[in-house]
Amino acid sequence: MMSYDNTSSIQTTEAFYGCPGAASIVIPDSVTRIESYAFDCCIGLASIVIPDSITSIGYGAFSKCTGLISIVIPDSVTRIGPKAFSGCTGLTSIVIPDSVTSIEDYAFEGCTGLKSIVIPDSVIHIGQQAFSGCTGLTSIVIPDSITRIEDYTFYGCSRLMSIVIPDSVTSIGDAACSGCTGLTVIVIPKSITRIGEYTFSGCTGLMSIVIPDSVTSIGDNAFYRCTGLKSIVIPISVTSVGLQAFRRCSRLTSIVMPDSVIEMNEDTFVGCTQLEQVIAPTRFHHFFPGVASVTDPTQYVLK
Repeated sequence: MMSYDNTSSIQTTEAFYGCPGAASIVIPDSVTRIESYAFDCCIGLASIVIPDSITSIGYGAFSKCTGLISIVIPDSVTRIGPKAFSGCTGLTSIVIPDSVTSIEDYAFEGCTGLKSIVIPDSVIHIGQQAFSGCTGLTSIVIPDSITRIEDYTFYGCSRLMSIVIPDSVTSIGDAACSGCTGLTVIVIPKSITRIGEYTFSGCTGLMSIVIPDSVTSIGDNAFYRCTGLKSIVIPISVTSVGLQAFRRCSRLTSIVMPDSVIEMNEDTFVGCTQLEQVIAPTRFHHFFPGVASVTDPTQYVLK
């Protein structure tokens, strides 16, 4: 066991990088911060005690500590830095205290053993790719304190079956849930105004989705290759549907699109080979050759 006394920080880049003899570490109360890459690649590290004196966990501090199974972050910590636990493939659980306000970019990227995580209401920022590649993660609840889901936040979380998005969220970033093949249903709150590029692309298990009437635009490739989707209703608030937004949704049989849609490209629904019924503005009818029923939305009441 290693311990460090009479120091205020574990500092300098890569201070104990790849330390082969460290199976467990006790950090003394005199330490207030753990600096960048302090324990990076300490693959033998199985346990660590972080004292209540620590306020910040730096960039890549425990990156690629593949032997770490669990860790308790004390309630003195306010910030989990970029890549802090990136690549900790053995990590199965982690407790984030109410003191933490920011989980930064790539913080838990590639933590493939992580099955669940509770994010407290104190967190106001979750960075890009914070949980990307966490292939063991099955569910996550985003707290009401979050207003934006950043780009690639849950990218490639292939076992993620449910995400609870609160009404506080107004924007979902590009590729935020791309490759979440285990997702079967998702509810987008009415606070969302834009669905970003590739946001749900490759979510092959997604069978249904409700787009609220707060959304004004659907980004390029937003639902690309969502092969489980069977029908889609676009609300009257939407004015723009991006390039290849529903491309290769091969089980899609029906589309309802309002007259409010002004911008749409001919490749938006390319590869939707099972389409049987399309309700869309007349100006887009030539985008759907060979579909048995293509009619104008003015004949229907769209909500």
